Amino acid sequence: MEQILLETMLRHMENKEGTGDSHHGFTKGKSCLTNLVAFYDGVTALVDKGRATDVIYLDLWKAFDTVPHDILVSKLERHGFDGWTTRDMDSGIECTLSNFADDTKLCGVVDTLEGRDAIQRDLDRLERWAHENRMKFNKAKCKILHMGQGNPKHNYRLAGEWIESSPEEKDLGVLIDEKLNMSQQCALEYCVHL
Repeated sequence: MEQILLETMLRHMENKEGTGDSHHGFTKGKSCLTNLVAFYDGVTALVDKGRATDVIYLDLWKAFDTVPHDILVSKLERHGFDGWTTRDMDSGIECTLSNFADDTKLCGVVDTLEGRDAIQRDLDRLERWAHENRMKFNKAKCKILHMGQGNPKHNYRLAGEWIESSPEEKDLGVLIDEKLNMSQQCALEYCVHL
């Protein structure tokens, strides 16, 4: 029965594009590689243009263990499968949102006050979305990576608590630092293969 339901849902999502463009997990033609390439292509373009950019790495607390089945079923019924939880998560977001399974990144240009305010508004929207779907962010694992020259290294709140800044973050297994430098990743890979 589970296999039949899974196949039906996957066909429906493929035919009606049930997930948003920001979602790369469990989507035909997309993968963790397409997530990384698409997201960091945009970030690199902004930084190369001299734009200060912040990336917020968000972690949902036990996302796969805590999805309320009653909410999931009501969304599936109400939207005929094309509303899907990730589409609801994208709703109203001003900045760039990128998802792969339960890994979520939010990115915005921050060399203006309007850009910094947009990121905070999006974080507030995402917090409301999590609350409405009876989920919560693991704030200890949420981090900010400040990129680009002249980055004001603004602080952001998630559910009333400050998000910690980090000089580097692991994104889908790839180590990213504030200069978009991959040398540490290469050194780590080299040591593993010795």
